[in-house]
Amino acid sequence: MTFATRLFLALLSCMFVLPTLCSAQSTPRTVFNDDAQMLMEAPAKGATKFVQQWLDREVAAVNFSTFVFLAATPDVCTYDTQVGETYGDRFGPNYRGSWTPGIRALRREGTDALKVVTSHMHRKGKEVLAAIRMSDTHHREISAESPLCSLFAVKNPQFVIRQPDQRTNETALDYSYPQVRAHRLAIMKEVVEEYDVDGLELNFVRWAKHFPRNKGREKADILTRYIETIHKMMATAAGKRGRKPLTLGVRIPESIEACWRAGVDIETWVKRGWVDYVVLSTWNNTDPNMPVGEFTRFTKPAGVDTIVVMGNMIGCIYDGPPKILDRPVAMSAKHKSESYLAMLLTAAEARGAAANYYAAGADSISFWNVGIHFGGEATATPEQRKRIADWTQAVITPERVYQGPRTYRFLPMGKGISTRKPPLRNYPWYDEGFSPLGHKNSPVLTFPDDQLGKRQVFPFQMADGRDGKPLTGKLTLWVYHLNRQDQLTIDINGKVVAAEDIRRQQVGKRRGGLPGERLEISLADCPPFRGQNQLGLTLKKLVGQHQAPPYTEELEIHVNQ
Repeated sequence: MTFATRLFLALLSCMFVLPTLCSAQSTPRTVFNDDAQMLMEAPAKGATKFVQQWLDREVAAVNFSTFVFLAATPDVCTYDTQVGETYGDRFGPNYRGSWTPGIRALRREGTDALKVVTSHMHRKGKEVLAAIRMSDTHHREISAESPLCSLFAVKNPQFVIRQPDQRTNETALDYSYPQVRAHRLAIMKEVVEEYDVDGLELNFVRWAKHFPRNKGREKADILTRYIETIHKMMATAAGKRGRKPLTLGVRIPESIEACWRAGVDIETWVKRGWVDYVVLSTWNNTDPNMPVGEFTRFTKPAGVDTIVVMGNMIGCIYDGPPKILDRPVAMSAKHKSESYLAMLLTAAEARGAAANYYAAGADSISFWNVGIHFGGEATATPEQRKRIADWTQAVITPERVYQGPRTYRFLPMGKGISTRKPPLRNYPWYDEGFSPLGHKNSPVLTFPDDQLGKRQVFPFQMADGRDGKPLTGKLTLWVYHLNRQDQLTIDINGKVVAAEDIRRQQVGKRRGGLPGERLEISLADCPPFRGQNQLGLTLKKLVGQHQAPPYTEELEIHVNQ
């Protein structure tokens, strides 16, 4: 069969046989999430124009195809719902909390946020989806006085998840109950039938609590049947509106194990053709060690867009020492800290993380928690907006990633999470060394006396060097409480780095507040990398007195362009 004949048959099938498949986007979606910050800052008059100008700033700074706007949490809504509850309405006309200023100002102008956002972004040529947070529990009590706690929950406390850890502040509702599923389905149905949206993005990351903490895998089939119901409901809504099929995207926890913990059987959802894209999502940051390959083995054959979240933050939740001293712009004024917690993403770090994602088969990026920085926040200064524009543009395609230097920065993402266990917060998971979603993160390697002579491993992914090509750049490792006389052996993937190739110096100007050493190795002197790597550390001898056992938790690998 000639090429011309094959092309003709392909076009013919698009016209008559496969309309749904051929109407799909020819290129992967690039997603921009907006959590409605503009409603918090909207003026009493001119709110529609204010929202439109905010959206214009986002479009000018960040290159994306799909705009995802927060519509429901899922019971409390940012639009004028008839079946759910619009945020703030129960508190009377003088209430001004959170999204209320924008919601009421737009209402006085005869519209609401979902209408304004959809129409304006459609004019910009964007696909517009309504975000549904499937179990947001920023609120920590079931009370009508808590604005994010829905009256549905207040009236139905019997539906609240009973956690096995006996936490006293759980507020998530249990999807085991058909009444919970029906109430939230009605809100989704209202959105896709009454608004000109192109579909929904279901956010299973906020806060990844759908069943009791120990029942996710056991009860996953309940969510699977629910996804099928939502898929069918959206197909019916598209037919009623006389339009092509609506898009269904899902934002899911960052590893297969974390998905099962949340009751999310993502492989089944994908293989049954119910979802158009998946966003693999950390809790709130960018992590170059995300196990993207766990997902692409089944998303790629299914033709489902595999998108990886990149948040504006790269740091972890821990706010103790060391002090971070070398990031004048890439630190958050909002967090008022010199710790990991305040670390913001740079263009080089973004390239490093995205290089890993693309190498593992990701199709594109989803920009998370970026939209809040286009108004009056402390993190929305011109310098910060420029940084955001720089890093988002740097990762928009695999080709862009390799047009500049790449910094792979690995931080202890799960460090300090146990300090926020209930009742302080009500994350789904709070086990030290794990993310709030239950994903095991990069380790903190500690070297007490009983570990002398024992090799410890720091796993890290790195796209650069996996093909055997030589690299130029530098590997940097901080080992706190390490003295110059202490004997430390470093290997990469089991091959020892010669001692004379390791430059050892005091922690120095880049990190402060703790004693220790910064170890640097030229990449030209490193043994071969291979994609999935192990940094091996063996502390053979401690000399003299130490305030505490040596430890390491941050690895930086900078690859020159």
